[in-house]
Amino acid sequence: MSHAHREMLTHLELTWLEKRIEQWLRFGPVVDTHPIDRYRRRLCFAPGAVFALLRWTQADCGAATCCIDIVRAPLLGEPRDCLPFVPTGGERLLHGTGWPQVRMVLEAIDRIERQRIDPARIDPAYWREVAERLRVGAAIHAYAPSRHHAWQARSATS
Repeated sequence: MSHAHREMLTHLELTWLEKRIEQWLRFGPVVDTHPIDRYRRRLCFAPGAVFALLRWTQADCGAATCCIDIVRAPLLGEPRDCLPFVPTGGERLLHGTGWPQVRMVLEAIDRIERQRIDPARIDPAYWREVAERLRVGAAIHAYAPSRHHAWQARSATS
């Protein structure tokens, strides 16, 4: 992989400290992986790739926190959100925090996968809509196959 190509990649750093900090990729097309140390590794994504990160942390006092983020790796020259787990920055399409929100997003992902659709390849606007529905406490609408086919047709011509 050339240096210029590596510079265009979006990096995601995952940490795994059993029962303390557990982060894992739920979906997304990884193009390269690099171990950082015994507990951390860096995953790389091509521009435009969409991926989901599930995070769980346990505090010393016993309180647990879980979050899910769906992020799009920006294209060259596009703005980037500063994200603590994405040192190169990315476009945050969705952020859910707390088990009720995380569960709703995981259920939406499962529904998409049951349709034999890769959740990393759907219309990114759907994830923004899911984020808005989480924000207002509304039910999440299913991702329709007709929407997926229309999205694929639009993205193939652009």
